Amino acid sequence: MTIDSKNVRATLGKHILADGYEPVMDMKKSHGSWLVDERDGSEYLDMFSMFASGAVGYNHPDIQAGKDRLTAAALYKPTLSDIYNIQYAEFVEKFSNTAIPEYLPHAFFIEGGALGVENALKVAFDWKVRKNMEKAKGKKGGKIIHFKQAFHGRT
Repeated sequence: MTIDSKNVRATLGKHILADGYEPVMDMKKSHGSWLVDERDGSEYLDMFSMFASGAVGYNHPDIQAGKDRLTAAALYKPTLSDIYNIQYAEFVEKFSNTAIPEYLPHAFFIEGGALGVENALKVAFDWKVRKNMEKAKGKKGGKIIHFKQAFHGRT
């Protein structure tokens, strides 16, 4: 199935709220900080980098150089806590050289912001309750301070 670039919004609008920006991103021709509209070739300076998820820009040479490896790793989503692969081991090794200090040798990887926040809260609760139990203060430490009607981000 191929959908013409001029029909993207109409096609999406049949099933989702399609109130985004007008350009239809050309995934092949967009480059650096420039988003190319597939409908007419117009270029737009991307001032929001896909809510900061595209920080290196479009079609970055280093990303393109590794796309075969990325595709191979992305084809399947193994349960990496139970079944391991070479790509995962290589990632953890490289990550450990950059972001895992010697005094904190263990890592726990989470997929996505909401799951990351959930697990961070669980770790914080566990830490606080253990500290309170050591001081014979009971199982206190399970409350969260929060703002009412505050924007929490998109998850």
